[in-house]
Amino acid sequence: MTSDVSGRSLGNVIKDVKSVLSAHAPPPGIRLELGGQYASQQDAFRGLLLVLALAAASVVAVMVLQFQSFVEALIVLLAAPLSFIGAIGLLLITGTPLNVSSFMGLILLVGLIVKNGIILLDFTRHRMQTDDLPLERAIIEAARVRLRPILMTTLCTLFGLLPLALGLGAGSELQKPLALAVIGGLTLSTPITLFVVPTLLVAIRGRGYRLVRAH
Repeated sequence: MTSDVSGRSLGNVIKDVKSVLSAHAPPPGIRLELGGQYASQQDAFRGLLLVLALAAASVVAVMVLQFQSFVEALIVLLAAPLSFIGAIGLLLITGTPLNVSSFMGLILLVGLIVKNGIILLDFTRHRMQTDDLPLERAIIEAARVRLRPILMTTLCTLFGLLPLALGLGAGSELQKPLALAVIGGLTLSTPITLFVVPTLLVAIRGRGYRLVRAH
């Protein structure tokens, strides 16, 4: 059997198809298989999941080299799945399906979110090394000093993606899910980077944690 999808998302149509198939089991000896666009989409999702895992591993490796510690790297990376809630939430609010384009937006989010965490924690380590400050004082100062760069880079990205999110211009509808996923994720990731990441780091390391002063 073949059919076309019109006026509805592929995911909603497949959900109805699976509901009908579960209510009417095939007779013995008959095997049912869903193919076409659905099969292609599932193959694409599996490939993108692998890309997402490789991206996360690469980001962790870079941060371990930068901070010389797994703790900071894993805490910063933890902001990514939390920010995915914002991305999925905006997709649900706008009625946009989770497709290949929006999945690519989630992968893009990993790098964008980690960037803000690196900006914050790199200055924290700098203040701890040069002035022998304890972690809590250093990270509070880093949040104050680095607030403007974090907000500027985030807002530039958000406003740059706004035309795509609004569907302006020829062909923009194809990339609209990507733009919405990035906008939703970045909007939530900014307070997570400024509040959740420092709180977790202080809770794990301790308020008085210090680094060896650089000479």
